[in-house]
Amino acid sequence: MKDCVIRMAVYEDIPAIMRFIDQYWKKGHILATNRELFEWQYTNDKIVNMVIGVDHEDHIQGILGFIPYHSGSDKDLALALWKANHVKSLLGIRLLSYLKKEVQHRNIVCTGINLETTSKIYTQMGMKIGTMTQWYRLASVEDYKVARVTQREIPKVNLSKNSLQLLNSFEEAKEYFDLYGYDEMHVPYKSAAYLSKRYFHHPIYKYLIYGVKGEDDKYCALIVLRIQAYKDAKIFRFVDCIGNQNVLQTITTELDRIMVENDVEYIDLYEAGLDQEELKKAGWISVKGSGNIIPNYFSPYEQRIVDIHYCTSDKNAVLFRGDGDQDRPS
Repeated sequence: MKDCVIRMAVYEDIPAIMRFIDQYWKKGHILATNRELFEWQYTNDKIVNMVIGVDHEDHIQGILGFIPYHSGSDKDLALALWKANHVKSLLGIRLLSYLKKEVQHRNIVCTGINLETTSKIYTQMGMKIGTMTQWYRLASVEDYKVARVTQREIPKVNLSKNSLQLLNSFEEAKEYFDLYGYDEMHVPYKSAAYLSKRYFHHPIYKYLIYGVKGEDDKYCALIVLRIQAYKDAKIFRFVDCIGNQNVLQTITTELDRIMVENDVEYIDLYEAGLDQEELKKAGWISVKGSGNIIPNYFSPYEQRIVDIHYCTSDKNAVLFRGDGDQDRPS
């Protein structure tokens, strides 16, 4: 068999890509069945953010999707959905090499990597490999129906220095927080256009975006939450933080307040790159070693602890659940 040709996907390739996902990734996968979600995640103005490998009959044999955080030549990229059929031809490595060479970028991150397979390739390419830490904070409720809670500890903390205000639209977020001027040295740096699409115009999920207001009445960050329902119970997923990420040390009692307002049982947070000791001081508890099980999978629901492994080309990157496609319908 002749070797595959590596190229950028075009809009007309989408049906074939979705069939490939269905056949070789997972039968009935949502990205194989929901065209609207596929286009939302992988296209911008009909430009497809995916590298593909096609054989001599023009059949797709490999794909590598990516999500650009902004549109400039120095953009950061999140990889998502990497599958290659031709192991002997090193097709997977060729897809990644093509992306690195042909798509202008500053840094690459990826959440949800496989430690047994792709992590070895990332390591060879000089990328940092790690495991995200899962944290939680319980609300004070009589019965926890989602998590398995044997240790009901809720660390006491000082009253929050900053307050949270729910922002109901992208326009309102722009009014209160400088979406265009926050520090571009953040890795990954997320543009206003990305944030608008990702959190304010998701085709399926509804996110709650809160502005973090300091004692000077200025907004220093945005935090993104999502309510996850399970049977007749609800919990908060902490999805992202944009701006001053140190605010997580100063908003704990405000999070307690909105947990009560939204009748949720707890909030959980996956992160990489934040100060672990400061999170503990802020009243967060690491799931590992806590004696409690804080689920990650809800479609279907699984009451078990799940490790999320990641890689990044910048060792100082700060990652959350919302990076890549970890917070995606399934």
